[in-house]
Amino acid sequence: MKCKVKAKAMINPTEDLEKVTEALSNMFDYDDIEIGEDYVLVSGGIESLQILKELLRERRIRDTATRILEKGVHDTKITFSLSKQAALVGVSNFVDGYLSPLGEIEVEIETDEVEALIQWITEK
Repeated sequence: MKCKVKAKAMINPTEDLEKVTEALSNMFDYDDIEIGEDYVLVSGGIESLQILKELLRERRIRDTATRILEKGVHDTKITFSLSKQAALVGVSNFVDGYLSPLGEIEVEIETDEVEALIQWITEK
């Protein structure tokens, strides 16, 4: 299955670049990192989702994850948001319809097999 993952977090003026990068590292095992003036963008393949997959299993929120991921499907892309604050302490927490205090990690997954990817990341 082809898969390209991008996760982007904005750096607020009151935030430390290292902490934003740590939040992303706690969720994704990325291949590449791009640091801009006010953002951090990480990217990779399906293997970069392994940490998030394990966190979903540990927290037992795979049903919620399935619902959020399915809601974010647009053709060959899946988009969703994670709480940056929760990610900093190693907790996967989806943001659905409201903004978290420190902002979100915006995730975009492009794949040729959307349903198979959702099943893989949320498998029981």
